[in-house]
Amino acid sequence: MITKVKTGQTNSYLVHTPDGYILVDTGTANQTRKVERALNNAGAGIEEIKLVIVTHAHYDHVGSLQEIKIKSGASVLVHEKEKGLLQAGKTDFPAGTFFMTKLLASAGNSFMQGKFNPVDADITITDKYSLQDFGIDGEVIHTPGHTEGSISVLIEGEHLICGDTFFNVLPNSVYPLFANDQAQLLETWKKIEQLNCKTFYPGHGTIFNRQKFLKTLKRKKD
Repeated sequence: MITKVKTGQTNSYLVHTPDGYILVDTGTANQTRKVERALNNAGAGIEEIKLVIVTHAHYDHVGSLQEIKIKSGASVLVHEKEKGLLQAGKTDFPAGTFFMTKLLASAGNSFMQGKFNPVDADITITDKYSLQDFGIDGEVIHTPGHTEGSISVLIEGEHLICGDTFFNVLPNSVYPLFANDQAQLLETWKKIEQLNCKTFYPGHGTIFNRQKFLKTLKRKKD
């Protein structure tokens, strides 16, 4: 079972396994209580989080990571390209993909700092990582484009928790508002198309289905 938790500007996801919980992303700072409340509603506590998967090291996805790691004792998994950023506790804003978001990205890097409390990762990956040892049919896969080290979590071959590889905030598109490498992102999308996922769980916006993904992909290919 996958439970969406609204953690500030972003979505985090709790994945229930026979051995406990996997948490994907932690939202902005001061969101730990929301994660705890979701666990409490399921009759669980924060100590039952066994693994935190970081889709990428942006402040709005890792702002509460340090606190959750300390309180839960969970291991933290990140792609090797994001490990140093996580340790540094600061990342630049990603490039915009539309006119307005390009302006926002420029302003963000000029006037704001994407800082967060630094965290040392326990597990780093380069391509794929099986979640079998955590009691679930799933794997972490490398999905670059938004950032070089972006990753997603594939559960039971049907459900993709995808961080900012997709944004579902526009009515007819799931294309990210920000991405550092759009050519790389399109290649990632083509690979995801081959996975035949049915349900997508983005870092921003609502959960969506394969049909909306394919419609957006077709427009980007044409």
